[in-house]
Amino acid sequence: MRRASVAALVAGFVLVTALPAPAAVVATAPGGFLAGFLPPVVVIEEGEGITYANGDVAQHDFVADGHYLRKRAARKTKWCSGFDRGKCPLFWSPKIGAGESTEVEGLQRLRSGDEYGFLCTVHPNMQGTLIVR
Repeated sequence: MRRASVAALVAGFVLVTALPAPAAVVATAPGGFLAGFLPPVVVIEEGEGITYANGDVAQHDFVADGHYLRKRAARKTKWCSGFDRGKCPLFWSPKIGAGESTEVEGLQRLRSGDEYGFLCTVHPNMQGTLIVR
C-alpha cells in the first residue's frame, strides 16, 4: 500500500510540474460587438497566459491597443506581417469564430505593475484593460 501511495504522489508531482503556466480566460458572449469582453478588466500575474474564447457568432480577436513591438522584435514575430510597419501589437490573438478559443501570444513581454489596453480589431469599440501584477 505504501509503495502505491508514493508512486501516486510522484506521478502527481510530475503531472503538476509539467503543466504550463495557468491562464486567465477572457470571453466574448453573444452580441459581443455590443457587450464587449468579459471581463473588461483582466488581471494576471507576470508570466501568466490568457485564453481567449469566443461565444459570439461574429469573429473577434484580442489585440494590444496602443502598445507596439519595437521594429527589431517585429521583424522576428510572425503575426506582425498582418499589420502596418511600426504598428505590430505587443500581444495578439488570431480572429476566431463561435465556439473557438485560442491562446493570446506575446504576453511574455508584459511587465509587472503595468497596464495595457486591448481591443478587437474587427470591432474597435470592444475594449478592455489588462493589468499585470
